[in-house]
Amino acid sequence: MANSDDLDEYDAGLELTLKKEYADVFKIFSYCVVTDEATYLCNDLSVDCVPHAAYLLFELDLKDVWVWDRNRPTRIIPRAHVFTTGDVTVEQLKGSEDELEQALPSGILDQLRTHLVSDSLPYDIDEDSDDGSAPGQGNEAGAAGGDDAGGGPTDN
Repeated sequence: MANSDDLDEYDAGLELTLKKEYADVFKIFSYCVVTDEATYLCNDLSVDCVPHAAYLLFELDLKDVWVWDRNRPTRIIPRAHVFTTGDVTVEQLKGSEDELEQALPSGILDQLRTHLVSDSLPYDIDEDSDDGSAPGQGNEAGAAGGDDAGGGPTDN
């Protein structure tokens, strides 16, 4: 078991070194960007979002970057271009609110709302229906799918 213990000690040492370096460099950067894949510190940031039918694609352009990666020999790099479909968190560490607004995509909420509304109407609304429901989806209790109030699949 000596090899396993040595490996654990080595990993713990790398993690401790990384945390110390993060604490040292944190104060020199303007943004902290967290994705599912990695954490980045940077001084210049541009975010773009492209909605697709089933997901959102975020495109991040970072300059003057520090990457949280203990296996990387050099964590400070001049530029990183990241594509992700997962969550993106942007924290402004210093600077003005105007700088953050310039970094984030303009009108993204309106763009997403428009995209979601167009995706949520797969059928034409029957104008003759009194309750405004879709054709074949009247007020009948327990019709074709039970009385699930959520309307979607459940994880029971």
